[in-house]
Amino acid sequence: MTQIGKNGEAAPARAADARSGAASGSVAPECSARTCIVVNRNASRGDEDLAPALELLTQAFGPPSMLDVDAAAPLAERLEAACASGAERIVVAGGDGTIGSALDVLLETGKPLGILPLGTANDFARTLGIPGDLAGAADAIARGRTERVDVGVVNGRHFLNAAGIGFSTDLHRELPPWAKRTLGPLAYPLGVMRRWSRHRPFSVEIRGDNTRLAKHVIQVTVANGRYYGGGMLAEQNADIDDGLLDLIVVESSPWWRHLSSVIGLKRGVYPTRAPISTERRSRFEIRTRRPHRIATDGEPRTSTPASFDVLRRALEVYVP
Repeated sequence: MTQIGKNGEAAPARAADARSGAASGSVAPECSARTCIVVNRNASRGDEDLAPALELLTQAFGPPSMLDVDAAAPLAERLEAACASGAERIVVAGGDGTIGSALDVLLETGKPLGILPLGTANDFARTLGIPGDLAGAADAIARGRTERVDVGVVNGRHFLNAAGIGFSTDLHRELPPWAKRTLGPLAYPLGVMRRWSRHRPFSVEIRGDNTRLAKHVIQVTVANGRYYGGGMLAEQNADIDDGLLDLIVVESSPWWRHLSSVIGLKRGVYPTRAPISTERRSRFEIRTRRPHRIATDGEPRTSTPASFDVLRRALEVYVP
């Protein structure tokens, strides 16, 4: 558990100034505070008022420094500078993609992560039970309770929620930013209906633990956390600190057979006759006849062939 202290209160920031890091007297100069907040103003809920959350964090840790993901300098470099200058924690005000942008620096520096969920899906926050309201999320950080969670690895790239091959990767690539901002979580099912008729199945081979599985599929998901893809549950007993990855393979089948899969994918319980197979492993490889893009936490990062692994409890996170 991480200990916290109080450095006195500062005047709360106005919402617009909080996001720009310019609120006089309430935001420390970049790279000079105990708390560094990464703000994604383009997130689905990026226009929400951050002032109440900032006030709670300021009361607990002193005035934070603010990093805007849209600034010209690379985010990783600015985060590394903030940590080198004394930042004791990194708070991400954004969605799963923004958290992923800060993940490598968090792992390198060992700093704990706080989350103010501003994204469309917020699957990582959901896995950890972090409140959706910003004041509640900030209160969880201020209370100082942390846990260590696993981090998935594919071809040397880190991820927290899931890595997807096939349908979901194409869906995320085609889903316009305005749809996520305007429609929120509804953007995903609407995108599925739009993409379904144009998607083509592909062959995949999965190897691990002296076993080989060959399938004709439309989607392969490798989940590290409990939730992925806008609230789908990987498996009823899945946990983000169990040292295992949940492999969910959606096989090629007539569309009407996939109707029984919808509830299963949402609840993590798969009907016997549904064209879905699942396994739990800590390490395996996935190969395809031709390279297929792999998206980690919704962002395209690498491609097949792919090697998957788990870093056990590698990341410290503030939780309620």
